Amino acid sequence: MINSLNSPEFWDNSYISGKSYWDLNSPTPAFCDILKNEKIIQPGKMIILGSGKGYDAVEAAKYGYEVTAVDFSRSAIESGKILAENENVIINFLVEDFFKLPEIHYEFYDIVYDYVTYCAINPSRRDEYARLVSSLLKPGGKFVIILFPVEEREGGPPFSVNAYEAGSQFSAGLELILSTDKINSIKPRKGREILQVFQKKK
Repeated sequence: MINSLNSPEFWDNSYISGKSYWDLNSPTPAFCDILKNEKIIQPGKMIILGSGKGYDAVEAAKYGYEVTAVDFSRSAIESGKILAENENVIINFLVEDFFKLPEIHYEFYDIVYDYVTYCAINPSRRDEYARLVSSLLKPGGKFVIILFPVEEREGGPPFSVNAYEAGSQFSAGLELILSTDKINSIKPRKGREILQVFQKKK
């Protein structure tokens, strides 16, 4: 199982078979609250890593963000394109392994956003993922991540997440400026999510 996580076929099959249990089929409530609060982030260039069917990408575009949405699954990206067209917003969709994004993306984004991607990758690649996030951000840019599932659990995905471990990994290149569990989680995930916001030093 864990080796198949690096295969686009694994994720495509999950969406096509209806086994994408992480998919809310709607924008993430906590992310919608973040978009409304310009004390956290302001409109700019945003990249969403593991964008799924694009619900959060479309929501961000409605708030004036220039959004690049990246996902391994062609099926998910195609769904996102249809949604964006129906909602009359422009999004740069990429079917891509985000670990292999070309250097033109480095230090290009004001915001990197992640929900249920950190928990989906092979845990042995989390340090590599933290370095990727830092490389994508402009100096002064922000990384917004809703950590889930913050609990001890066997197997995955989703793999168990420890907020202190995540904070340490991302703080290697970024500064933690906000960490809170007081967020608008859907009922089954209440008490199992933490919002963290990091900033890249100027």
